[in-house]
Amino acid sequence: MKKTNRSVLCLAVLAALAGCSDDETIINTDSGYAPVVTQGKTLTNTPDIVVKSQNEVDEVTITIGATSDLHGRIFGYDYALDAVDSDAGLTRISTLLETEKANNPNMILIDIGDTVQGNSAQLFNDDPTHPVVSTLNSLDFDLWVPGNHEFNFERSFIDRNLNHFNGAVVSNNIKWEENSANYIRAFQIFEVDGAKVAIVGVTPSNVPNWEASAPGHFAGLKFDEELASTRAAVDELIEKFNPDVIVGAFHIGRSSEGGAGVYKIAAEMADKFDVILAGHEHATYIESVQKVAEGEDIVSTDISVEAGDTAEDKTLSGTYDESNRAQSVKIIEPGKWGWALAKADIKLKKNTDGKWEMVDTTLSNVTSKNIEESQTTSSQFQYVHDISKADAQLVLGLVGGDFTPGTGADEAVHEDYDHETGRLYSTIHTAKVMDTPLMDFINQIQLEKSEAVVSAASLFSDSSNLIDGQEYAKKDSTNLYKYDNTLIGINMTGANLKRYMEWSYTYFNTYKDGDITVSFKKGAKAYMYDQFDGKIDFVVDLTGDSFAMDENYTVTNEGSRIEIIEIDGKPFDATASYKVGLNSYRWGSNIKKFGWATGDDVYYDSVNEPVYAIRDMLTEYVAANQGVNASDFTNPNWEIKQYQDNGAITLLRTDNGAGQALWNRLVSKEICVKIDPDNPKYPGILDAVNVNDATSYFVNPTKDYAGCVTE
Repeated sequence: MKKTNRSVLCLAVLAALAGCSDDETIINTDSGYAPVVTQGKTLTNTPDIVVKSQNEVDEVTITIGATSDLHGRIFGYDYALDAVDSDAGLTRISTLLETEKANNPNMILIDIGDTVQGNSAQLFNDDPTHPVVSTLNSLDFDLWVPGNHEFNFERSFIDRNLNHFNGAVVSNNIKWEENSANYIRAFQIFEVDGAKVAIVGVTPSNVPNWEASAPGHFAGLKFDEELASTRAAVDELIEKFNPDVIVGAFHIGRSSEGGAGVYKIAAEMADKFDVILAGHEHATYIESVQKVAEGEDIVSTDISVEAGDTAEDKTLSGTYDESNRAQSVKIIEPGKWGWALAKADIKLKKNTDGKWEMVDTTLSNVTSKNIEESQTTSSQFQYVHDISKADAQLVLGLVGGDFTPGTGADEAVHEDYDHETGRLYSTIHTAKVMDTPLMDFINQIQLEKSEAVVSAASLFSDSSNLIDGQEYAKKDSTNLYKYDNTLIGINMTGANLKRYMEWSYTYFNTYKDGDITVSFKKGAKAYMYDQFDGKIDFVVDLTGDSFAMDENYTVTNEGSRIEIIEIDGKPFDATASYKVGLNSYRWGSNIKKFGWATGDDVYYDSVNEPVYAIRDMLTEYVAANQGVNASDFTNPNWEIKQYQDNGAITLLRTDNGAGQALWNRLVSKEICVKIDPDNPKYPGILDAVNVNDATSYFVNPTKDYAGCVTE
C-alpha cells in the first residue's frame, strides 16, 4: 500500500506509539513494511516519495552526488600506516559538499556501500550508531546502499545501523528467506520541483559465499541474482510511480563476480536507466555502455576527458536526450575512501504536454586531493580519530630481524611501498616470490591455532614489512592483515589440495624466455594468491600449464605448476586427507564453492574462540611475547624454480651480459615496470621485464617514484 507524507519523526517513534498526529499518515500493520528491521518485513524508514523541492518550473537540473567504498574513513587518515591520506575521508567530502550544495541545494546525496568496515572502524562496532553512519547523517546523506562488507559482522550490527541512518536504505536483491519480501526498499523515489527520480540499489549476490563461514552475518536473508532482481524492481517502480528518471546505485563491479556486473545490467537495461553510479571495484571511471540484446557483445566507451576519470568529455559522449536515451546509459564510480564525490547532473524540460523530457546528462568526479578537511565535521568526530590513532599506535613489542631480505620489500631496489603513488617502485614484494618470515608469521600462527598440517594465507598489502629493531605497534597487525577474516580448519583430500595450490598460482603469468622478473595475470587480485606453509615441501614451476575451470567450476586443466614433494614427512598422496588452515573468505568464496570440501569437512572455526580474527591473533602473539623475531618464523618449504640458484631468472640477472645489464637498470631506477591499468583495486605487474622485449618496460624520466607512474 502506498504511504505518502509520512514524517521521519513519526517513523522513529512508531514502535512506541499507535500512530502520529499527522492526519495524512497511514499506518498499516499488515502492509509488509516496518520502520525498523523486522523479520519478514521491509525496512521502510522514509516516505514512498521524498520531496526535495516544490518549485513551479519548466526546466530543472537534478544533481546526484555519491560516495562509495569509504571503508571507515571519516578522516583522511590511514591508521594501519599511521599516516595522512591526502585524498580520502568524509571530512574532505564535507568540504566539497559546502560548495556543491551551495550550487545545487536540492542535491540527492547517496553512499553506495562498504561504508562501516575498515580503517579501525571495528573499534566502534558496539556503539548504538556507528560513527560513520552518524557522519553520513550529519552531512544529510539521503540514501545508503549496503555493500558486502556491511555483512562482515553479526546481522544485528547491520540491522542497527540501517535503522539509525536518517535517509533511505535501498537494495533490490536482499530478500527474507521466509517469504521473499525485501529486507530493505528496492528503490526510493525523490521529487525535485515536480520531477520524479527513482534510485535503485543493488548489493553483491555473492555475500553468502563470502560470509559462508559465519552464516549469522546474513541470518534469514538471501541475495538474489542482480540482473533478474533489478529487472523486477524496475518493472515495479515504473508500474507504481512512472518516474521521469531512473538511476542505479550499484555496489558491484563492472564485470561479473559470481553474478551480473554493472556492464551486463547497463547493457541489457540501458533503455531503462539514465545513469548508474557504482562502487565495490574501488575504480575511477566515466563510461558509456550501449544497449544490447541478451547474449550480444557489450560495448563500453571511456567518455572522460583525456581518460582522466574526473570529467565527462562531451565531444566523446555527445548529447544524451529524449531522442537517444534508450540507446545507452552512462556509468561512473568515484574510487575508494573518499577519493571523489561522483556527480551526475540530469537536465529535464517539460514538453508542450507538460511531461518531463530528457535534455542531457553530465558526469564528473569531484576529487578530494589536498582539499582542506572540514573543521565542523572534524571537530564533531574528533573522538573517533583520537581513539583510532591511539589504538593503532599502541606498542606491543620489538621486531627482531628483517622479515624480508634487506630493509625494504621491493625485490629490486629493497625499498618499501610508496604511499603517494600507491605502488612498489619497480617490481614486486619479495614475500610474493620468496619464502620469507613475513608470510611464515601469518601461516604459523594459523597452523598453531587450527592444529593443521598445511596453512594457506595471502599477502594482502604491498606496504607490509617488519624491519629489525622497529617497534611493533597494533597498526602493524592491521597493515599485515587488513581484513576481518576468521580462521577455518578443514579436512581436504590431497587431490583437492593440489588443485587449490594450482589455482592459487594462476596469479602468475607463464614464464617466458628472457624474463628477469615475474608478472601477474591480467585482472589478478592479490588476495586470491595464497602461499602455503607448514609440514609441506613443494616447488613452483612457472613454465607449467596454468590451472583452469569453466563457469560451472568443472576443471578443464589440472595445471602443472606445483610439484608437492612431501607432506607431514611422507610422500604426497592424492588420496590422503590433510588438515588445512585457511581464512573464512577463502573457505566460503572458493574452496566450498568449487566443491573441494564441504561443511562436514570443517573441524575448526575460530569464530567460537575469544580471539577469533586472524589479525587479532597476530596482535595477541606479539603482545604475549613482547615482540616478534624473524628467526622464530623461518620455515623454508617452497621455492619458485625460476628463482633457484640455477633458475632461469636468477641466471639471467647474473649472466654478466644483457640480462644482468637490464636488471641493473631496474635496480638503479632507470626503467620501470608496467602496471595493469584495468585493475585499480589491486594493481599488479602487467608484463615481466624481458631482455628480449623492450616494450616490456619503460624508461623512467626522473629516477624517482613519480616517474614510474607516467606510463
